[in-house]
Amino acid sequence: MAGQDSSAGGGPFVEFRALGPVEAVVGGRMVDLGTPKQRALLALLVSRVGRPVTVDVMLEELWEGRPPPSARTSLHAYVANLRRVLEPARERRTPATVLRTHGQGYLLDSRAVRVDVHRFCERATAGWHAWGRGDRRLALGEFEAGLAMWRGQAYAEVATATHVVPEVERLEELRLSLVEGRCAALLAAGAHEMAVAELEAFTQAHPLREYGCELLSLALYRAGRQADALAVLRTNQQRLARELGIDPRPALQHLESEILNQAPALDWQPPAPPVIRDLPTVPAPRTAGSAPDADVFVGREAALRRLAEALPAAAAGHGQVVTVSGEPGIGKTALLRRFAASAGVPVLWGASPEHVAAPPLWPWQQVLRTLAACCPQWPVPDPVAELLDSEVLRAGEGADADTATLRRFDAIVDYLTGASQGTPLVVVLDHLHRADTGSLRLLAHLADALPAGRLLVAVGHRSGEPALTETVAALARAETTGIVLGGLDVQETQRLAGAMLHREVGAHTAQALWDRTEGHPFYLREMVKQLTGEQRIEQPHTVPVPVPVREVVLRRVAQLPPSAAGVLSVAAVAGRHFDIDVVAEAAPVGIDAALEALDAAVAAGLVAEDQQRLGWFRFTHALTAEVLYGSTGRLRRAHLQRRIGQAAARSRAGETSEFS
Repeated sequence: MAGQDSSAGGGPFVEFRALGPVEAVVGGRMVDLGTPKQRALLALLVSRVGRPVTVDVMLEELWEGRPPPSARTSLHAYVANLRRVLEPARERRTPATVLRTHGQGYLLDSRAVRVDVHRFCERATAGWHAWGRGDRRLALGEFEAGLAMWRGQAYAEVATATHVVPEVERLEELRLSLVEGRCAALLAAGAHEMAVAELEAFTQAHPLREYGCELLSLALYRAGRQADALAVLRTNQQRLARELGIDPRPALQHLESEILNQAPALDWQPPAPPVIRDLPTVPAPRTAGSAPDADVFVGREAALRRLAEALPAAAAGHGQVVTVSGEPGIGKTALLRRFAASAGVPVLWGASPEHVAAPPLWPWQQVLRTLAACCPQWPVPDPVAELLDSEVLRAGEGADADTATLRRFDAIVDYLTGASQGTPLVVVLDHLHRADTGSLRLLAHLADALPAGRLLVAVGHRSGEPALTETVAALARAETTGIVLGGLDVQETQRLAGAMLHREVGAHTAQALWDRTEGHPFYLREMVKQLTGEQRIEQPHTVPVPVPVREVVLRRVAQLPPSAAGVLSVAAVAGRHFDIDVVAEAAPVGIDAALEALDAAVAAGLVAEDQQRLGWFRFTHALTAEVLYGSTGRLRRAHLQRRIGQAAARSRAGETSEFS
């Protein structure tokens, strides 16, 4: 929820909820925002996070254009009160970091706050992108996650304010589109009766939304209610003619014709599992202006085969967990999506977000919502329904809380294993390293019960994450199958580059790309995007490090202890392969401190030990060394190169004297 963050001058991170009456969470607790007018002031500021609101606008909106003489004094008092509430630990006479003075007004610093409105918009975007890719299950999960954030009218306290009305209308339109999108996803999953119930209420509240009418008619038809489906379309036609003087759009007219003719195309069909086909070595010629294809998938045949082989065993009642691990960007999610697309059985996908705070058991909530949509005939146990209906789980203390947690876990396991008796199920938990403790404990609890169900649980996580130590050990006791992903080989690199560029790529180019990336899919894709001309295609070693790669590398290095980051910067100047004794002397740090720093870098997957030469190490990817080298100033590089040369000379002299 909310904690401490130093990104905005060390101030507290505050979470605002504006999809309903305005609420604020500070230090993990809901705070009292005071009088109605003070709450309205905060709602106005939240609606413009990161942008200043002038005092004149505040006076106009809060007092509806007729501020009394005392309004400015009251306004300053409201601001002071809100600052005390939002930054309770701020010392007197120190600058505010959340609600700041700006020119002739005030603003909420976007670096110090989170707003549910922004997360809702991210969910909506992710849902429609998934829908556009044909990933109906993921779209359903995103739509439901976004809609679950709503508690009433957005910015309720100032919803009619002149400066807020456009934003309120935008959010309401987006919310309605997500309701329609969720119902469309339910139809795609075969949950026709559930869609009918929701769409009937929706179209009564919003009778002029034609897409909702179209979905309701289709849902009724698929539920065996052809007459009702036609009645919906004809009522809509009469309403449009009477109130707006227009005809229904062509899609509705076409739907009416197909219902009358009982067209087979209207019948629901379960999605057929796509066939995984390898990409051609020489793709079709590239068209002018086309961008590299981000969805190209090559290689991973062995990993896909191991996942595919686990599915029949699970279907036969021998459920198991398969873990997919590797460094960031290595392709864990892409592999799991590829497998999910070809599974041929319902896939329940849950993922832990990186950039937003999520409630406890969030990935499991996604899994369970999808299961409820895919298998509406299977009753949802009360503890599971309570979990899905609650916006935030509030953990208790002591034995009672432990008992309640265990009962909820048992109910979830029974629900999953019971539903799998009707059809085998695949549960995917992606980005497990970001999951909360409860989600990890539930996974371990489920792993022990897998032999009782027809479940295959596929888990994706980063390698070497300390937070997963206990979970990985628990899964190992449950006979987990582990898949560790490395980079693509040179031939796969050649195929990926050729498919993205829509032209044949030579072996020399592929080898040069592999030398810089070692087949790391994310690094490789970003490098290929830079091959915009014939010269660069023939000489990929001249391409500068792409900005996204640079940002990822620097972020990974920044997560190391400062001493480790400093040693790596010196090592990058020494070269991709380096002698730790030389680097320690040039740093300068003691050899013990240098080795401790390298332990952290090795654990993070940035550096590997040379197995042939004692005391030598190498950067896992040449691009990591390039980024760190480029991030070091020219003058500092020159000094380091001189010190490294002197240290290397002394090291060679020592070796000579030792054997002379």
